Amino acid sequence: MEELVTRMAPLEPSTLDPERRTVEVVFATTAPVRRFDIEGPYQERLDLSPGAVDLSQLIGGPVLNLHDRMDVNSILGVVESAQVDGERGVARLRFSERAAAIVNDIRDGIIRSISVGYVVNQRRVEKDPATGIRTVVATAWTGKEISLVAIGADPAAKVRGATMEQTNENEIRTIAQIAGLQADEMIARNLTLDQARAEAFEALKRRAGPPIRTAQPVVTPSGYDDPLFLRAAMADAIYMRINPTHKPGESARPFIGRSLVRQAEELLRIRGIETIGLSDASIVDRALHSTSDFPLLLGDVANKVVQAQMAEAPAPVKQICRKATINDFRNRYSIQLGQAPTLMKVNENGEFKSGTIAEGRESYKLDTYGRIFGINRQTIVNDNLSAFSDIGRLFASAAAQFEAQFIVDLITANNGLGPVLSDNKKLFDAAHGNLAASGGAISDTTLAAARLALRSQKGLDGKTPLDIAGKFLVVPAALETTAEKYLASIYPAQAANVNPFAGKLTLIVDPRLDAKSATRWYVAADPMLFPSVEFAYLAGSEGVQVETRAGFEVDGIQIRARLDFGAGALDYRGIYANPGA
Repeated sequence: MEELVTRMAPLEPSTLDPERRTVEVVFATTAPVRRFDIEGPYQERLDLSPGAVDLSQLIGGPVLNLHDRMDVNSILGVVESAQVDGERGVARLRFSERAAAIVNDIRDGIIRSISVGYVVNQRRVEKDPATGIRTVVATAWTGKEISLVAIGADPAAKVRGATMEQTNENEIRTIAQIAGLQADEMIARNLTLDQARAEAFEALKRRAGPPIRTAQPVVTPSGYDDPLFLRAAMADAIYMRINPTHKPGESARPFIGRSLVRQAEELLRIRGIETIGLSDASIVDRALHSTSDFPLLLGDVANKVVQAQMAEAPAPVKQICRKATINDFRNRYSIQLGQAPTLMKVNENGEFKSGTIAEGRESYKLDTYGRIFGINRQTIVNDNLSAFSDIGRLFASAAAQFEAQFIVDLITANNGLGPVLSDNKKLFDAAHGNLAASGGAISDTTLAAARLALRSQKGLDGKTPLDIAGKFLVVPAALETTAEKYLASIYPAQAANVNPFAGKLTLIVDPRLDAKSATRWYVAADPMLFPSVEFAYLAGSEGVQVETRAGFEVDGIQIRARLDFGAGALDYRGIYANPGA
């Protein structure tokens, strides 16, 4: 099947004849258009000499809506005439009576862009020896159709204006805008279109060259002809369909409401891959297997869903932990500094006396966890976005459950006494002063003992009180009602009946604790002040990361959820345990 390529151009209404429903357009120029292939980006230019262009199929060919060649309702009109003069291709379009609303939109400047579909029969590849930039010149090509589209990419072509001088000036302004040059200065020098294009092309080549190394990052402008930019805009639009409360960026607006199939077709088009005559199922097949763009787009969508769901998934016990990121998978050693030495008066000679700071040291590391799921081709063709929503919810819930269970397993290891620390004692130990001598139910007496134990903890020097305040009361589900009743604010008639803990502790209920013990409860400090447990993600990969590829085990795409996660005990001083009764 021949490969259809498209290039787009802005549309202006100055030559519109509303009565005849005709308009003259410049559908192609020699301006370079950025494209991509397996070797990377390149500039494509069209040879517009009469001998290089076959217009026999374009003249009398259709004017379409967004290159939709499958539906006769997408035919908006006909190409009455077309010609090339070496610098531009000019055509006259006539619209159908049923396209009256579109004609009005063209007149009012609402519809602004056109795109020509063509097949390249012969090409010549040129390469700049200095920059390495490739230019592919289409030396023989055949025009097929002209479409109205949402976004233009060939800025130097447009609907013809009232005078050639006015048209040339407008074209130079557009060329200058794209290249980042001063249009008024170029016009004042009376540049021809060829000269303006040459200067613009040189400016673009300099921009595409090796970036100058400075303290600030070099930002490369992106547009809809860049698959990465296009994919991000599409993912934003698709996610809005899944989550209507999401506010998409401006770049997503042209794609809002489009089905997955139409998104796939657009990604193929930007890569120059033909979809004429293909069914929706065949378009999806080609999009899945011809490039990685479509699988990556679906992965971007799944990631958005998972991250949003992850933020809402419950994992109560994580509130008592400090969150961190780690750069690699080696052991993370957390240093706990002891209290600084007591300040001493500076003597008459201004001499400061030296002191020492003791250090503690615990470690843990990250590991990778994950699963693979599939979405079949029928789901994609049917535009069933609920599959992404369901998978996102399942991934997020599974990850939150996994993380919470990991932390519960950590603090309840060794029959509820926790992991062994670097002093060869378990996290909860009488020698650490953070374990009740005997189990007891939640009461004034037991909570007072817990609070006193935290307040009495010493620094690593073994001397200085840390004055740690309890912030959280952590209980299994079996103790939820008991804890709620006890922490409730009451207004007693007698001072002796005042609840001293009302409003002082935040209740955390985690049902995972019940499987370990239905009676054990904990009091923990603010983890930002006195962290006892820390959980971490790999830097740059916080939470569940979703990757996709065209499936072989499934007829569709495979979605892999990966979690780089770890947790460890840092210090015993900020947490207290009571076995309960």
